[in-house]
Amino acid sequence: MSVMTARTISTCRLDLLPLHVGYAGEVAAVLSDPALHTFIGGTPDGAPVLRSRCQRMSAGSPDPAVAWLNRVVRLCEGQVLERLGAADRSS
Repeated sequence: MSVMTARTISTCRLDLLPLHVGYAGEVAAVLSDPALHTFIGGTPDGAPVLRSRCQRMSAGSPDPAVAWLNRVVRLCEGQVLERLGAADRSS
């Protein structure tokens, strides 16, 4: 069995970064928008909860036959994620 390793994938507009606990605060800020939870359910988690989740997910699957390549999307402007609005979809 080969081992898969998540690497950064970059384009001129965004980077796909391997999930890391250090991104939890930035991700929490983006995912704290209550409007997002209208669609996905639940309520926004704070940075400590997301940090714990990132730590578990970064450790990988408990099943050695399964590889997890979890990613964080960072726009080149430096923001981790961005919500697309109606005006953004027209371009």
